[in-house]
Amino acid sequence: MIRLILFFLIIPLIAYTDKHIPYYKSLAHDESWLRHYPENQDLSKQTEKFLLTEENMPVRVIEEFQNSWSSYTDWYRIELFNGIQGWIAHNQLSKKRTLLVLEDTELYALRSYDPESLLTIQKGLILAPKIVNLLEVNETMVKISIPDGKKSSVKGWIPIDKRLWGVSNSETQSIND
Repeated sequence: MIRLILFFLIIPLIAYTDKHIPYYKSLAHDESWLRHYPENQDLSKQTEKFLLTEENMPVRVIEEFQNSWSSYTDWYRIELFNGIQGWIAHNQLSKKRTLLVLEDTELYALRSYDPESLLTIQKGLILAPKIVNLLEVNETMVKISIPDGKKSSVKGWIPIDKRLWGVSNSETQSIND
C-alpha cells in the first residue's frame, strides 16, 4: 500500500521535473519588456528592467513559471547573450531558432572549414553583430540562413565557436524553419 501511495506521489514530481532546460527561443516582437519577476497585473510595482528592441534576438530559457490557474507556461526566465537575466511573458517569445553572430565569421558553402579539404568553399564573411536563422546543427558547424529581402536568403555553414551565441555544443538535431 505504501509503495502505491509513493508511486502516485513521485510520478507527478517526475513529470513536473523539467529536464530540457536550458534551451533557446527568440524574441517574437521588436518591443518586449524584460521584468524583475513574473508579474504584470500590478502596474504600480513597476517591475520592468528594460525594453528589448531587437526582434528575433536569441534568448536562453533558464526557468519556466506557470500560474496555478493556467495550463501552460506563462512566464520564462531568460538570459541574454551578455548575461543579463529577467522574466518575459510567454507571448513575447517565438519558437523560431536564431543565432547571434558576436564577431565577424566566415560563411562556408559546405560543412567544411578545414583549409586542407577540397570541400571548403568560403562564400563570404558575416559582419557582426548579426542575427541569423538557425536551420541545422551538427557537432562542429551550424547551417544558417541570412534574410535577404522578403523571400530570398543566403544559406551556408558557420563553425560553432565563441563567435556565436544561441546554440549549445551538445545540440545535434535538425531545426525546422
